[in-house]
Amino acid sequence: MIKRWYDVSRGWFSRHWKRVLLFGVGGAAALTIVGQLFYPSDRMVPFASVEGRNYSGWSKADVIASLDSLYKDRTIDLYFKNSSRVYTQPKPADVGLSIRNERRINGLEYPWYFRLVPSSIFWMHALTGDSSPSFETNAATAVDYVKKVFGEECHVEPQNASLKATDTSLEVVPSSIGGDCNTEKLIDSLLVVRPTLAQARVDIDGQETEPAVNDAAAQALADTIMSGVVEGVTVTAGDLKHQIPKKELLSWMDFSVTDGTLDYTFNSDRANTYLNETFAAKVAVQSGVTTIATYDFVETSRVTGASGQALDVAGTLEDVKKGIANPDYNVSAKTVATAPRLQYNRSYSPTDTGMAALMQNYAQTHAGVYGVSLVELSGARRHASYNGTKQFTTASTYKLFVAYSTLLRIESGAFQWSDQITGGRNLATCFEDMIVKSDNPCAQALVKKIGNQTLTNEAKAIGSTNTTFMVDNYLSTAQDQTVFLAALYSGQLLSQQSSRDKLIDAMRRNVYRQGIPKGISSATVANKVGFLEGLLHDSGIVYAPTGTYALVIFTDGASWGNIAELAGQIEALRSQ
Repeated sequence: MIKRWYDVSRGWFSRHWKRVLLFGVGGAAALTIVGQLFYPSDRMVPFASVEGRNYSGWSKADVIASLDSLYKDRTIDLYFKNSSRVYTQPKPADVGLSIRNERRINGLEYPWYFRLVPSSIFWMHALTGDSSPSFETNAATAVDYVKKVFGEECHVEPQNASLKATDTSLEVVPSSIGGDCNTEKLIDSLLVVRPTLAQARVDIDGQETEPAVNDAAAQALADTIMSGVVEGVTVTAGDLKHQIPKKELLSWMDFSVTDGTLDYTFNSDRANTYLNETFAAKVAVQSGVTTIATYDFVETSRVTGASGQALDVAGTLEDVKKGIANPDYNVSAKTVATAPRLQYNRSYSPTDTGMAALMQNYAQTHAGVYGVSLVELSGARRHASYNGTKQFTTASTYKLFVAYSTLLRIESGAFQWSDQITGGRNLATCFEDMIVKSDNPCAQALVKKIGNQTLTNEAKAIGSTNTTFMVDNYLSTAQDQTVFLAALYSGQLLSQQSSRDKLIDAMRRNVYRQGIPKGISSATVANKVGFLEGLLHDSGIVYAPTGTYALVIFTDGASWGNIAELAGQIEALRSQ
């Protein structure tokens, strides 16, 4: 049965095979045409490519995005004319160039009449060709780029090659060429450049300038250094040997170009840290002490101590460099003599000269700037000063002059103690607060009431000739204030003793006592202080057992402790 069916079928096919083949081919062609007719128009045809990149079957939106991204990151190679080296590589946006691929990709159509051609879907890609992107230029951006990179004069200095240390090796920092160009021509070239993904080159119409030190020269120096520091450099000092590791040596090197040659120096700060920690103490010799005796700041004798020895870091580094250049060279530590330490044994006479010398020595051996003045108001009537006529901003010590001018007006009847001054306080309260508590609003109200020029004139009239209220920060000197205090104590100021007593009594009750009063605890002190930022001043009348005197200490950058200490030393000397 089966054999019979086979024989019948075979016979039929042998008689009708041409018809079968025709229908088969026609059916396949029909199916292909149907597939072509319905192939999405928003997709690339099979085997399609753009600028050598395969986009077979991609959606056109994805192809546009891909090409836009590639062009966005594509650099434009700028060469000086006839140069084989790229000078710089801006991206299109840097030079004002916008590149879009939407038009070119959406323009790749698969027309209906080709879709009716059997198998056209497989060879259509060969007929579409490859158009260019759309380009838009922004001249202002191109101009800004040229000015930024090439300067107003279109001149670029070449950059020399250099070296940098990386752990235990040296790497070349590449050189770059420079040159001169024509600004307008360069801008025009950037505005007409039309990059492809395969090539984007602009030739700069100008002359290339070679760096003085190229990469090969830098590499040659690196090779020389590395051959000289294979394991480090050994430094000797007598029987002592110390090896400086290669990594440490390389970290000290600073590279620079001098007269067209790349070379290195050792950074002294970095080298000092290592040498002082590992080597300096081993070669150091302690210096002796030179003892100098002075009397009233004049040298009377000197015993000279022995010199010492310290590591000469600069000289040692110079020798280390010789050892790197010549591995057979014996590197030795260099030393330098150190002067003996100075020790002063100072003494002072209880005289004008001795006390002035004490003031000077204290000021010169302690932090800050000093102005000091002393006038004895009884006894030997000595006086001494250091920087006594140097003007300082008064801080609150100006309130002594304000108090004096106020009392003048009380005595003349121009002011009454019941007069209202500021903040609901009358003159009696304000006077008290200004001196005892150093109140500023009361003092400033009285300055305004009396007048800056009047205050200045009245200070000068009593001998305080370097005191002025005619500047924003009132000025005075230590000597001016001892003149004021001496006149106040001796009765030369004001006509009524009650007026003088009122001011001195308020000064006795001044609440700020960390300066002169603390330094002379054995005496009663009537004082007025001033403090403003770094300024600390103290002006006082000292009622000491050995006699009364005016002492003023002005300072800038010192401390209350310094003022107290100096006051104590002055009192101890004058009490001898």
